[in-house]
Amino acid sequence: MQLTDDIRSSSSDPELVASRREHIARCATHVFVKKGYDRTNVDEIADACGMSKGNLYNYVGSKEDILYLVIDRGLTNLTKTIEDLCDRLSNVAPADALREFIKTLYRGVGEDADFTLFTYQETKNLSPTARQRILDAASRDVAVCEELLRRGVESGEFKINNPMLLAHNIITLGHMWAVRRWFLGKRCTLEEYIREQTESILKTILVDERTTIES
Repeated sequence: MQLTDDIRSSSSDPELVASRREHIARCATHVFVKKGYDRTNVDEIADACGMSKGNLYNYVGSKEDILYLVIDRGLTNLTKTIEDLCDRLSNVAPADALREFIKTLYRGVGEDADFTLFTYQETKNLSPTARQRILDAASRDVAVCEELLRRGVESGEFKINNPMLLAHNIITLGHMWAVRRWFLGKRCTLEEYIREQTESILKTILVDERTTIES
């Protein structure tokens, strides 16, 4: 059961509800990121959506519901992109697959860095149940990366003592661009950051150090 099933709605049309909530989440993202969750009111969200406040409440029950929809939408979209990529790379050599994984994840974070930072800052405003659902969703990225690393270990291409921890570190390094871009952005481009981090990661895990490190 999705947590969105628990969000109040006065409509009995599930397709309409899903469509309206997608619209609300997309519009609310810009308002939340610009003003912050606490400083944003529902009237401002309704205006951004081109809806009346009453119409907005046909599809959500509270501002917290909207926050959940915003964070869930962003995480779901990025996770789906990563999972689809890994499916396409299932027969690709682990080192090359890891390069593509890092590139896709880090570019995704870079393209929506404000959202990534917003998620770190505002997840605390969700209810414990909603917060746990979001944390579980975020953990899927780690699981996808860990599976890729374990495939490299099983093939003899990688030497890794703790694939889970390394997967977590790789994900965190990607998020770091959003959290620390005020510093990093003055010293390198996102593509340079991706290349340097990829090279550093692969150098520590490749069994054959002569393997070419590519961006």
